[in-house]
Amino acid sequence: MISILLAEDDNELKRNMVELLELEGYRVTAVASAEDAIAESELQHFDIALLDLLMSGMTGVEAISNLRHHQPFIAIVIITAYATVDTAVDAMKKGADSVMTKPFKSEELIVTIKRSLAEKQMLKSRADLDPDLVYSALANPYRRKALKILAAHQALKFMDLCRLVEIGDHTKFNFHLRQLKKAGLVMQNEKKIYILTNTGQFVLQHHNLSQD
Repeated sequence: MISILLAEDDNELKRNMVELLELEGYRVTAVASAEDAIAESELQHFDIALLDLLMSGMTGVEAISNLRHHQPFIAIVIITAYATVDTAVDAMKKGADSVMTKPFKSEELIVTIKRSLAEKQMLKSRADLDPDLVYSALANPYRRKALKILAAHQALKFMDLCRLVEIGDHTKFNFHLRQLKKAGLVMQNEKKIYILTNTGQFVLQHHNLSQD
C-alpha cells in the first residue's frame, strides 16, 4: 500500500484530504506542522509527502532537505495558496517534485500524486543509481548547470564546460565534476571529453531541474 505523509495546518482541509486519499486506497499519516512531518519520517517509510508551504514554524520547503535526508526517494509535493513562478522555482530548486495551488480539485491531487510516484519509481528502478550520491550531486547549482549544459551540447572539453558554467576557479570546478562523476552522472570519453552518462540523462529528464 502506498504510504502518504500529509502536513497541513488547516484542520478542515486536512480532514478532507485524508478522507479522499484513504478512499483512493492510500495509507495516510496526517500532521499539522513540518517539524512533525520530519519526526514521522524518522519513524516510518513514506512513498510521498504532501507539504503545505506556510505553516506555523518551519515551511514545507524548508522541510524538504530533512525529509530527503531520512528518505532520499520520497516524492514531495508542495501545496500553497500563494503560488507564483518564484515560489514554484524555489520549491523545485529545494527538491520538490511538484507544486500545487489551493484550491485544487480532488482529481488534480490524485493525478499529481500518481505522476510523482511514477517518476520516483522509475528513478528507484535504476540499478546503477545511488540515491544519496545523486541527491548530493544535484544539491549544488553549478553541478545542475553543468548537467544541463552537457545535455544541450552533448560533449565538451573541460575548459569549454568551465567557461559555460561560468566558474573562474578551475580547481573548484574540477571538484564539482568529480562529484558528478562519482554519482555516475557524467563521464569522460577516450578523448577526455565530458559527456552525460545514461544515468545522467535519465536523472536530468526525471528530476525537475529548474532553471537556476
